[in-house]
Amino acid sequence: MTLQIENLGHSTFTVKIGSLEVLTDPFLTECAGGIKRAVPAAKRPEEVTPKVVIVSHAHYDHLDLKTVKRLKGKPVYLTPENCKKVIKREEVIELKNFESVEIEGVRFWKVPAHHNRGRNLLHPDTGVGGFVIEHGGVTVYFAGDTAFSEHLYSSIGEKFKIDVAMLPIGGFFPVFRKFHQTPEEAVKGFKILKARRLVPIHFGSWHLIPLFLRLERALERLMACSLTSGITDRVTVIQPGERVTFDI
Repeated sequence: MTLQIENLGHSTFTVKIGSLEVLTDPFLTECAGGIKRAVPAAKRPEEVTPKVVIVSHAHYDHLDLKTVKRLKGKPVYLTPENCKKVIKREEVIELKNFESVEIEGVRFWKVPAHHNRGRNLLHPDTGVGGFVIEHGGVTVYFAGDTAFSEHLYSSIGEKFKIDVAMLPIGGFFPVFRKFHQTPEEAVKGFKILKARRLVPIHFGSWHLIPLFLRLERALERLMACSLTSGITDRVTVIQPGERVTFDI
């Protein structure tokens, strides 16, 4: 089966699987929470027409309401608990851990993540998570934002046979290790998952402290660790604006 993944910047990707175009963590405008992007989004919201939008959590750089308002059509939003009140759309399905829903033959599972809850003082209880997407014998894991946890990756790897693991590698400098994993931890998590291919996300486009995008050297560290871990041929880096097709 053919799977197509496009990087639009930060954690916003499109995943074309089956009959669906899925948009992850919608953020396609100039800034989030008042902080500008270091790299412009690869597309404007009006240029993306997803049938499904998956939201890992309600932080401003993963759920940008300006982007939501400008998306074409009426996509279905899949989210952790307590996010519908932020999105304010009828087409929102909130899922608990390991709950699932099927849309046009594609099944979406909400899975756990280790990240801080809440959006702001008005919405402190919005949930967090990742998603596993299954169709035609192909399984994609979108981790969203997460810190490293051996138990987390083990629990997902035991339940699902992951073909493509989309794992975050940036945002850990200077004091954010509690909520974000390092590139080395992403490689470790990938090996625990026993996934076939690693696609890094959450790098190079936006940071709560923009200076640290350069200092983290996220991609450089990922590739160095991949080399020493013997998995270089299983890592696919998709730069912002690029699209890759996988035959699985």
